Order: sequence, then C-alpha cells, then structure tokens
Amino acid sequence: MASPFKWIDERVDLVGVRKALLDRKMPGGLTWFHTLGSASLTVFAVQVVTGIVLAMYYSPSPDHAYDSIRYLQDQVVSGSTLRGIHHWGASAMVVLVLAHMTRVFVMGAYKYPREINWLIGVVLLFIVLGFGFTGYLLPWDQKAYWATQVGTNIAGTAPIVGGILVRLLRGGSQLGAATLARFYALHVLLLPLMLFIAVLLHLAIIVRQGIAPRTKALDADAPTHTSDAEYPAFYKKAYDRSKGAGVPFWPDITTKDVVMGAAIVLILLQLARSFGAGLEPPADPTDSSYVPRPEWYFLPFFQLLKLVPGSMESFVAVGIPAVLVIVLVLLPFFDRKSTRSFSKRPLARASLLAIAGSCVLLVGASMAEDSAEAVAPETGRPLSSVQRAGRALYAAQGCGSCHAIGGKGGGTKEDAPPLTEIGLKHSGAWLHSFLENPLRFHSETKMPSFGPPTLSHQEIEEMTRYLVTLRGPNGDLKKPEFVDTFPPAPKSKE
Repeated sequence: MASPFKWIDERVDLVGVRKALLDRKMPGGLTWFHTLGSASLTVFAVQVVTGIVLAMYYSPSPDHAYDSIRYLQDQVVSGSTLRGIHHWGASAMVVLVLAHMTRVFVMGAYKYPREINWLIGVVLLFIVLGFGFTGYLLPWDQKAYWATQVGTNIAGTAPIVGGILVRLLRGGSQLGAATLARFYALHVLLLPLMLFIAVLLHLAIIVRQGIAPRTKALDADAPTHTSDAEYPAFYKKAYDRSKGAGVPFWPDITTKDVVMGAAIVLILLQLARSFGAGLEPPADPTDSSYVPRPEWYFLPFFQLLKLVPGSMESFVAVGIPAVLVIVLVLLPFFDRKSTRSFSKRPLARASLLAIAGSCVLLVGASMAEDSAEAVAPETGRPLSSVQRAGRALYAAQGCGSCHAIGGKGGGTKEDAPPLTEIGLKHSGAWLHSFLENPLRFHSETKMPSFGPPTLSHQEIEEMTRYLVTLRGPNGDLKKPEFVDTFPPAPKSKE
C-alpha cells in the first residue's frame, strides 16, 4: 500500500492536499450556526443522488410525465420515500441557504476580504430558487401546471423583454411539451452544473481565506472603515490572533459538520416517510377554476402581487426582485464600516426585521385567505369559488337525500349510488350531460333532470365542477378510471 500511495503522492501531492484541507487552524468560538454551510452542501449531495435515481424513471413529456411519477410512487420499491426525500430536500436547501446567508449578514462576514464570496453566495441563492421553480413543473399535475402558468405570466409582465422571457421559458406561447422539456433540461443539466461550479469556487475561497471569526475578534481597535489603508494589516493580525486561540479543522470542526449533516438527512427521511410528496390530479389546461398555490418560499412574493392594484402589478413583479438583487450585490461595496457586531449596526437590524416581518405578514395573510375558503369535509381540500357554488347547488337541490358521500346522507332509493369517488369514475363532460338529462343514459332511472329550466347550463357546470372533486380518501394519489358511456345521438327527422 505504501508504494502506490507514494507513487500517487509524488504526482498529485496527497499529503499537501490533506494539509491544506484538514490540517487548518480555525478561529475559536465557532458555533453550530457555522455548520449551516456544510449542511447546505449535504442536502445538495442528497438532491444529486435522489435526483439521479428519479431521472431513471421519469419521462419528460406531457403524455407520460404524470404516469411515470405514479409508477415511481406505486410500483418502485421505496419510490415514494425517494421522491419524498427529494421534495423535502428542495425546501431544506432554501431554508439552509437563507439561514446561512442570514448568519453571514448578521456577523458582517460579507465585508473585507469576503466580498467575492458573498457575491457567489448570492448567485447560489438564486440558483437554488431556480431549482425550485423548474422542478415545480415536472410532475405535470394540476398544481405544477397552473403554478408554472402563473410564474411565467409574472415573468411576462417585465417591460420590453417580458414577451421574450415568456417564449424562452415556455418554448412558445403556451405551456406544453416544449416547456416541460426546457424545464427538465434546466433542472437536471444546466442548474446543477452552475451550482457545482459556484460551490467549488465558494469552497476554494473559504479554504484560502478561512472561516470568518466571531465579530468581537475583529471589532476591537479596528480602523473606522474597511477601505482604510491600514485595515488589511489590522485584519491579518486580528485573524491570526483568533486562530492562535482556535481549534483544528480536523477533527473538531468536521465532527460538528458530520453531526449536523446526519441530523438533516434523518429529518428529511422522517418527513418523506410521514408526509411524502403530494401529487394532485393530472394537469388539465381547460380547468380554469383551479386556484394555484406556490411553494412556501415563493408565497410572500405571490401574496404581495395579489395585494397590489392591477396597474402596479408589472412594476412590483419586476421592481421587487430587481431591487433585491441590486441590494444584495452592492451591499459589501457600500457598507464599508469596520463594525461587524450586529448590536452596533442599527440599520442592519432594522432592515432584517423589516424583511422578515414583511414575509411573515404576507405568509400569514395568505394562510388567512386559505382558511377563509370553504373546505369540503368530504374531500378535506379547499374548493374554488365555482366548486363552492356547485356544492351549494348540490345541497339546495336535495341531492344528499338520495346520494351518500363518505357514508353521510343518502336514502332508500336503489338506483341512487354513493358519490364518494364519482370524480374517479366519470369525466366532467359525462357528468354534465348526465345531470342535464339522466333519462338519455338510463331509461328507467328515477333521478330527475336538472337541465333548463330547473338549472341553467352554467349552474349545471358549477355542480359538475364540484362533483369531479369527489375522489374519496387520498383521492389525489389515485388515477381516474373513467367508465363514460354516452348514449347515441338522436336521429334527425326527415
């Protein structure tokens, strides 16, 4: 073993690499918050591994995407758990990257000499958000389709380039096969490559500069501004002093990183087993009544757009992200005061409080709206305004006196079947036609006709929209098997 190791070491300097990576002295007083970066890297590795396996079963076409996800969840061993880990890992990536950047901001670690690494961190944040947006469409279910429709529409509000952005994202004017192919390519090829390069640069600079020490190590007797000529010499002396009282990277720091990484993986596994990854009915581009809800990390921006007047929507949709990018990029170049302690930076405290408070209020407003929506106890899901109107008509016409839903209601009529899973058995078109004239389908049925003048065509459609939501327990995980049989068209009289 010694001979091969010596042969390789003479050519790539394994001993030197080990010393550079592991035999480093770290500043003293580092906390568990300093493991957020390595925790983000751990989740990225989990996403790469689970993503590769998922890609082996996924078919990026509108005709097969949904079915491939269903096959993965229902037929592949541990497929549902694997998809759940990938799903929750996406949220974990956003949480950890945001937490890591917040820690850097609070400690003033974006200042000299770490301006470039801060900029790379900003790039990493938006790449991670890009992963969330592009991965959204891949299941090709109702939520994926309509949330992406809304997201690309927001991009289209950008002045001058809005139309170009929409066509680039969608691969045309409408969501379809080209859109799914582009999002898949971005999600599994371009964005991983960009993230991998950015992470390598980020880590290389960290190895070169070291981890930022506690703020008190750099605040005592520091020059007023980091741009002062004497500040580089002061920083080097203060940093060397903090390392002198510090600990080695191996095994002290790496032990914390491993423990945090293992805890994150166990949490993801538990979330995947307990909650899985939701899957709604297949995408239906004709279902304009569907109310899309983005993932939680896009929810504040989504809610803000709902609150502003229509005339300002374009300004907010483009202006807020643009201002955010500009502020994050220019922050280390404008904030050159040497003070790093968060308690001595009132503007930083006020800014962070304002942003965090605004996000909490917007998420709270969105949750309040969701709770205000009628939730059908028979489905456990919020209903759109059209579906709520249909449910009210269902009750007003006394349908529950004959038909049972979830074991509730129903009468003694033999030809009145339960409607608990009617949405899995018949399409909306069949239900609409049946409601208008049941005798056309069953000549001996005792069910009355709801066609005009009893109900208008619009009212029948509203009731239909409600009925298609009835899919029984865990209906979103079940594939519809329609048994629609339409009666022959009546012969014209000559």
